[in-house]
Amino acid sequence: MKTDLISRYVWLLNTIYEAGDGGITFDDIDKKWQRDFELSDGECYPKRTFEFHRQNIETSLGIDIDCDRRTNRYRISDRDDFKNQKLTTKWIIETFSLQNIIKQSRGLHDRIGLEDIPSGSKFLVSIVDAMNKGVTFDMEYQSFVDSEAKTYKDMEAYGLQISQLRWYVVARNPEKNHVHIYSLDRIQSLTIGIKRFSVPDGFSVRDYFNSCFGIIINDATKPERVLLKTTRLQAQYMKTLPFHESQKVVSEDKDSTTFSFFIRPTIDFKQKIFSFADRIEVFEPKWLRDEIKEDLKRMVKLYK
Repeated sequence: MKTDLISRYVWLLNTIYEAGDGGITFDDIDKKWQRDFELSDGECYPKRTFEFHRQNIETSLGIDIDCDRRTNRYRISDRDDFKNQKLTTKWIIETFSLQNIIKQSRGLHDRIGLEDIPSGSKFLVSIVDAMNKGVTFDMEYQSFVDSEAKTYKDMEAYGLQISQLRWYVVARNPEKNHVHIYSLDRIQSLTIGIKRFSVPDGFSVRDYFNSCFGIIINDATKPERVLLKTTRLQAQYMKTLPFHESQKVVSEDKDSTTFSFFIRPTIDFKQKIFSFADRIEVFEPKWLRDEIKEDLKRMVKLYK
């Protein structure tokens, strides 16, 4: 799988989306492809390659490209859902789109800054490739708790998730028959295998992390209603960049806003609250409010 394959997926999605509700024919897609020398070198877009890209977009990004057989025009099956889809997928598409623009506008190279992602795209692309092919992968993995890297064989990649600008793969370790979350920036080497496997029926990475703030899944911490009261200014930031997809405004006045969440209040969610400690107050649940209060007392002692 070429390292720019995701860029080609993004180009195809943008081309079809910008065509509007009426869709676009393959001939018109091919003409636009040939005019984009960064991708095509002026050569035609083979129909077989187009269908391969179309299928992989559905598998990797969960976006369906339908063909109206009456008109032979292609369109995104649910444009509204594509426009308003989960932030992570939008971030992938927008980031790769911007990277393509920068590549084509070399004079702007020193004037546009992109945040570096620790995980590195080489492992991301390889894992997407393994997922597309339905095959396992082997890896050398150095966790933070182990003093030495370990070898993991025949790993089954169920899905990918991004959190705090880090990529994670949800994978089953057949040796332990256990599904775990692995950070791509802790992978030292990775090789795609040939052994085939099947993802459990109905598996969705979105559902898997549905009630999580990030990627911490702790069975002991059940999802529940959380109420946070924020300053008026902080509320504006949270409205434009929600903490979680369950976030809702419960009440609002000229000085403050109260948000509700249905979430697992795990350590990463607490850390998020601490990062805005003077602008966010926990109302519910009581146990979380009490924990935050005790943690704040310990923090104050450090500065005495």
